[in-house]
Amino acid sequence: MTVRELLQRMGSDELSEWMAFYQLEPFGDYRADYRSGVVASTFANAHRAKDASPFRPEDFMPFLEKKRTVDETPLNVARFKAMFSHKVVKKHG
Repeated sequence: MTVRELLQRMGSDELSEWMAFYQLEPFGDYRADYRSGVVASTFANAHRAKDASPFRPEDFMPFLEKKRTVDETPLNVARFKAMFSHKVVKKHG
């Protein structure tokens, strides 16, 4: 939908209300990504080894900008594989 189509369907006052609501309660990709992260981490934690570190929703959020000191991708892949083979991969460092 273009801005012109949006303004034909919705007045500027309603658009302003939605913009104010968005400031209070953000929606969109981040929220959808977080909800998916909650589902994925719940599933992963249900199948992880008993003494393995629990997964967090942020571990499954590709759009989330994280500060990383090292590339965690190989470790995350190993942890995910271990989750299904009931092996424990411990994080070093």
